[in-house]
Amino acid sequence: MRLLYFIFWLGLGFSFRLFFRRIAAVRPNPNRFGRTIFVSNHPSAFLDPLLIASARKPVVYFMTRSDVFNWFTKPLFWLAQMIPIYRAQDGGNSQEKNKKVFKKATETLAKNRNLLIFGEGLTDDIFERKLKPIKKGAIRIGFTALEDLDWKYPISVQGLGINYTNPGVLRSDVLISAAEPIVLNDFKEAYLENPNRVITELNRELEIRMQQQITHLNNKEDMRLHEHLMMLSRKGMHVHCYDSNLSLFERWSYSQKLAAFIEQSNAQIKEDLHVLGQEIEYYIQDLERHKLSEAELYWFAIEPKWRIRTFLKLLVQLPCFILGLIPVGIPFWGVKKFVERKMKRPVFWSSTKMGMLLVLIPLWTLILLQIVSSYFQLNLWVWLSVVLGMNVISLGFYLFMKNFKLLVKSANLNAQKLNTFVNHRETLVGKLDLFQF
Repeated sequence: MRLLYFIFWLGLGFSFRLFFRRIAAVRPNPNRFGRTIFVSNHPSAFLDPLLIASARKPVVYFMTRSDVFNWFTKPLFWLAQMIPIYRAQDGGNSQEKNKKVFKKATETLAKNRNLLIFGEGLTDDIFERKLKPIKKGAIRIGFTALEDLDWKYPISVQGLGINYTNPGVLRSDVLISAAEPIVLNDFKEAYLENPNRVITELNRELEIRMQQQITHLNNKEDMRLHEHLMMLSRKGMHVHCYDSNLSLFERWSYSQKLAAFIEQSNAQIKEDLHVLGQEIEYYIQDLERHKLSEAELYWFAIEPKWRIRTFLKLLVQLPCFILGLIPVGIPFWGVKKFVERKMKRPVFWSSTKMGMLLVLIPLWTLILLQIVSSYFQLNLWVWLSVVLGMNVISLGFYLFMKNFKLLVKSANLNAQKLNTFVNHRETLVGKLDLFQF
């Protein structure tokens, strides 16, 4: 495990436990080392490799798009166990360059180390519950390595599915599901007879297995309907609207079943679903005209004792807010302003902010401690306690601001108007319950 990878693994494990409310795994791999090529979907740019490396046991070498490597980043990426891979859309003689990459991949697998490839090759600007077509690179790398190693070692390809409720929201949830691995050695005879056919067939099988690890919908209209139905039912992977008594596995399963029901229903049921979807759209638009969301309506008017619980949370979070005003507030607002102004693609905001704050908050804290130590003598344990505790203070700082705004907003709303929305919501929920899935 190289230095920078180890530092990220050590630091991010704790940070992700704070960033995400719940992290769950389906079929987790118990082995730290091995000769497996993990192929994952890529819904959230920078966040995905950091999450897989820190939340799962296997140590991986990342196959990373070559255009992010330059004279400055190359040594850093080497320390972080990143290997460049060349894509046709980046221009140049990608096939010739990738021969060296494949050789490096073979060396890595020969040392009983794992590889991680994001098989879709790109990330969308908007978070979608969908698997894009998977490139053949992972299967090719596996068979190339087996040929170079004279088929002496077992090499597998295993699909991963990252399921975020929403990667751009702090204290959201994520579930990582692993498919059954494909042992490439089992296809030796067929591969030697017709390599291209076997690579195509196994890549299609890999894609099918990966689709089964996530919620997969084919068109945007169904995606929006699916999100709204999860929101109303409070049973799926909606980021704000969910029943906290359900496990993340239950919510993930519901999300998949709902997606399959939408896609596989007959024409009449599909039409009925989309009529309901339009009614939900009008309901959401009505809420938005009154500067409300479905989650806020539920909290303010339906969830019992929400205000009391939120007020008690504020009392607990207040010390973190006060302590974090200078050490957290200054870098927090600075990074937020910088990232949202400079980065054109919102899909990169969350992971970029998190990465920058992980570096800046400890550095800023050390500077502040250095200033304080010129007036008061601080021993090593005080320094360590403050730097390590700043993660908890940062979370409390953020949650205090969020809950305070919600509590103020709820106090300024008209109870009669809220009841009108609640009645409308109950009518829609009744219509949703008529569908059996």
